[in-house]
Amino acid sequence: MSLKLDTRHTPPTATLSGELSIMTLGDLQDDLFGLLNFADLNLDLNPLEVLDGCGAQLIAILQQEANQQGKRLRLLASDECVAHGVLTELGLWADVGSGGAVHGHQ
Repeated sequence: MSLKLDTRHTPPTATLSGELSIMTLGDLQDDLFGLLNFADLNLDLNPLEVLDGCGAQLIAILQQEANQQGKRLRLLASDECVAHGVLTELGLWADVGSGGAVHGHQ
C-alpha cells in the first residue's frame, strides 16, 4: 500500500496503490485526511488492487468531508478498476461521484 503525491501539476494528484482495507486503514487514514489541506485535488484510485468495505467507506467519508469544507476532491477511477467496481457494488459510487468523480485519467 502506498500513497504518492504529485504536486507538479494543478491540481495535484495523489495516487493510492496496493490495498485499502480494514488491515491497512490505520496506516493510511491520517495521510488520506491530510489531503484535505489542498483546496483542489485528484485522487487516483486506478492502481488499487484491493479495496474492501472499510476502505470504500473511508473514501466516501473523505469525499463527504471535502464537500463539507468546500474543497474539490476528484476521484479518478476507470470502469475496469477495482475501486470503481467495489464503490459501485456497495452503492457508494453515486455518493462519491457527486463530489466530482471522473472515470479514467485526465
